[in-house]
Amino acid sequence: MGGFFMLKLSLGLMRRVSGGQGRLSKAVGPGLLFSLVRAGNRYFRKAFAATPYSKRLLFLPLCLRPPDCQAFLDPGLGYLCREYCPDCELGKLRRDALGLGYGGVYVVPSSRMILQEGIIPSDQFILKKVKQHGPTAVLGVACLWYVRHRLLANYTLGRNGYASDSGHPHSVVQGVLLENKNCRKAAVDWDQVRERLYLRS
Repeated sequence: MGGFFMLKLSLGLMRRVSGGQGRLSKAVGPGLLFSLVRAGNRYFRKAFAATPYSKRLLFLPLCLRPPDCQAFLDPGLGYLCREYCPDCELGKLRRDALGLGYGGVYVVPSSRMILQEGIIPSDQFILKKVKQHGPTAVLGVACLWYVRHRLLANYTLGRNGYASDSGHPHSVVQGVLLENKNCRKAAVDWDQVRERLYLRS
C-alpha cells in the first residue's frame, strides 16, 4: 500500500510539472526521481517476481565495464564478452542472467560515448530490443541523468507498468541507480542488482 501511495504521489507531482499529460518530464528533480524509482520498485516487485525469467530483459550500461575490458561491440547486440574474466562483475552478472534463462541481456552502447557508424542512441537501442522481445518485465541499471533525459522522457507509467509512447506493451520494471555519474568509472551496488535479478514469487 505504501509503495502504491508513493507511486501515485510521484506521478501526481510529475503531471503538474508536465502540464497534466501524465508524461514523465525532463523537468523533474533528482529527489523526486529517486522517490519514483523506489516507489516503482516496491509497487511492481510482486509482478516482476511472478514473471518467468524467459519473459524478462536485463539492460546494463556500458560505463560499468572495467577499463581493460576486451568486450566486442556489435551495434545490434551491444557489448559481448570475448572470454571469461573472473574479476569482471558486469560479465558475471550477464552470465548469471543468461544462466537463469533471461530472454535477453544487453550491455547497451551509447552514441554519445561511441563515435562509430551504426551506433544508435541508447534509448533507441533499448526500445528496439523491447519491441523485438515483447518482455513482460525489465530490469535496468542506469544513472540518474540517463533515467531523466533518455528513459522517462519517452515512457508513460500506469498500473500495468511502463510503456513507450509508440504504443509498445506495458512491462513491469525494477531499476537500480548507479552510485555516481562518472561515465568512465561508474559504480553500482552489485548485491542490489543481483537481488532484483533473482526475484521470484
